[in-house]
Amino acid sequence: MNIQHQQNPQDGEFFVLDEQGQKVAKLTYYFIDAHSINANHTYVSESLRGQGVADKLYQALVQFVREHQLNLVPSCSYIAKKWQREAH
Repeated sequence: MNIQHQQNPQDGEFFVLDEQGQKVAKLTYYFIDAHSINANHTYVSESLRGQGVADKLYQALVQFVREHQLNLVPSCSYIAKKWQREAH
C-alpha cells in the first residue's frame, strides 16, 4: 500500500489511491502556525476497513511531525486517541 502526501502552505493530507486514481483513504491536517498542525479528519473506505489503513496513515503523520519537529494538536477523535495512548 502506497501512502502518498500532498501539502500546500495552509494544509495537507496523507492518502491512498485505488487503481482508478480515486482517494479511498485519507488523513487531513491544517497548519495552526509555523510549528503546529491540527490533524482534523481520517477516512477509510469500506473496502479497506479492518486492514490497518488508518494506522498506516497515522504512522505517516507521526513520521512527518517528528521529521519537521511539529506540535500535533489533533481534533480528529481517532488521531487524538492514538496520540494520547502513545503518551505524547
